[in-house]
Amino acid sequence: MAPYVGYLAAFLGTICWIPQAVKAWATRDTSGLSLPSNLLFLTTVSLWLVYGMMIGDWPLILANICAVVAMLSIVAAKLRFK
Repeated sequence: MAPYVGYLAAFLGTICWIPQAVKAWATRDTSGLSLPSNLLFLTTVSLWLVYGMMIGDWPLILANICAVVAMLSIVAAKLRFK
């Protein structure tokens, strides 16, 4: 049962960033986004990804791959549409 809880948490925790990434690219408006905050979160999810890979925890790995991609998209939009 625990792996299913982990996968559900991973899914819900990462899809929450997708609408923000889509909105940033669709509107080209990133004025409400904090670059330092998003860079810090990108660092955090990157470290969680590395940790998940080190211990072989697939919910952590999958969740943080998705989170890294979403956060890279948000940071790229913030840098491009200043």
